[in-house]
Amino acid sequence: MPLSLAEKRLSDDILFANGDPKFDRGLQRRAKEGHLKRVAPGVYVQPGTDEEVAGRIKRNWQKIAAHAVPGAVVSHRSALTGGITPSDEVVLSHPTRFNRRIRYPGLTLVLLKGPGPQPRDLRLGSLDLYWASQERALLENLGRAAATTRAARDDIEERLITSLNASKEAGLNQIRDRARELVEPLGAQTSYDVLNGLIGALLSTHSKGVLKTKAGLAIAQGTPIDMERMRLFDSLATVLRTVVLPDIADIADQGNSRIHFAFLESYFSNYVEGTRFSVEEAEGIVLRNQIVAQRPKDSHDILGVFNLAYRSDTRAMVPPAGEDFVDVLQERHRIMLERRPEVDPGNLKLEANYAGTTQFVQPSHVRGTLAEGSRLALSIPEGIARAIYYLFLVAEVHPFADGNGRLSRLVMNAELSRRERCRIIIPTLFHPQFVDCLRALTQSERPEPLITALSRMATWSAEFDYADVASLIASMRSAHAFEESPAEFRLLNADGSRAT
Repeated sequence: MPLSLAEKRLSDDILFANGDPKFDRGLQRRAKEGHLKRVAPGVYVQPGTDEEVAGRIKRNWQKIAAHAVPGAVVSHRSALTGGITPSDEVVLSHPTRFNRRIRYPGLTLVLLKGPGPQPRDLRLGSLDLYWASQERALLENLGRAAATTRAARDDIEERLITSLNASKEAGLNQIRDRARELVEPLGAQTSYDVLNGLIGALLSTHSKGVLKTKAGLAIAQGTPIDMERMRLFDSLATVLRTVVLPDIADIADQGNSRIHFAFLESYFSNYVEGTRFSVEEAEGIVLRNQIVAQRPKDSHDILGVFNLAYRSDTRAMVPPAGEDFVDVLQERHRIMLERRPEVDPGNLKLEANYAGTTQFVQPSHVRGTLAEGSRLALSIPEGIARAIYYLFLVAEVHPFADGNGRLSRLVMNAELSRRERCRIIIPTLFHPQFVDCLRALTQSERPEPLITALSRMATWSAEFDYADVASLIASMRSAHAFEESPAEFRLLNADGSRAT
């Protein structure tokens, strides 16, 4: 017998009774038949071993928390450790439901008394669940809650040190100012006094007796630099100073050609990072301002990259070398992702990030490494050589929680436009090969594949006519630019010959 629509939904990892008698009875029936496992009143998961059930619950802990304690805030230790603590607990604050634990296989919700969501607490998607702002989390972890629900004092100090290295004194002052606004709603005067003392000690490194960690005590020695990365950057720079590279004049620097080039640059750059529209939808977003109602943030991602690639004040302006390089990069990131508060637009990362087994530059070393790496760029010939270096510099440091790939390509192309050279588009079909070339440099210190790949894409990008967008899209479609499988398709040039 075919399943009803309600029963088809039972294939999900986790399901909740919703008050619909027919649906709820279906859940109960399926549980009795062994097709579901009831783990709490109104909460069902797909059956399996104890380990499998616990894994499903952990993967869906946000949905479970929102169902069990609507309006709660992920707080205290959980807000600083990504949610689930090492003891398989999630700490939640709620104004009326507190001093209790809700247990599931492999997960315990720990409910503490605290106010509901504050203005800077982040709502988790469409769930009735919130994540404490950084300032709220710091105050709560410096409070009087049980030690098992609070982060260690050294962890808080390390967090502040990371903020100082990432955002300089202004970042710590902003934390202090925002925390002050929460003193009354959280009843956190004592916690604020402790936080204020830590911040004051970090900003006045001669203070004694307040800082405890080695990093805190050593902060006066200057902004740290990732020396292994600097050695890798120097290796790339050495090759770029002597290699022969194509020198292609900008073929789309005026009028409609400039608009259409920036549109496709944004389209491809976003698509390979997961912001996926059909090229027709993206054309409507950029050229006719037709925001997709169901995906406003994704729509603005397309516009964010387009505007940076098109506008005169950003298109051909490379961030200046040194400390200012970082500040301008942060402003570009803010513009690009301003509609995504969840990725902290404009602020450097506070957590380490990875691509597979590769760990990018530690948050505490980002500012110093970018500043020093950008100074090294000035020793490389202008144009495509320096553009390739800029791309790898930003991609390898990975300074932000999100948007690093898009930003690295924008900085690369800004250098090309600054020298009136043709910008580079990396089409969807070529992206896997491009990533392999980045990996060859990161993991094997082989710069030649990346240099060859970007040189080829510079030539490829310059072969198309960008005057008419319909003809341009048709030509790129014929070249297989929009395809995703290198196993099934080969990237072609505008004349139909093989590009790679």
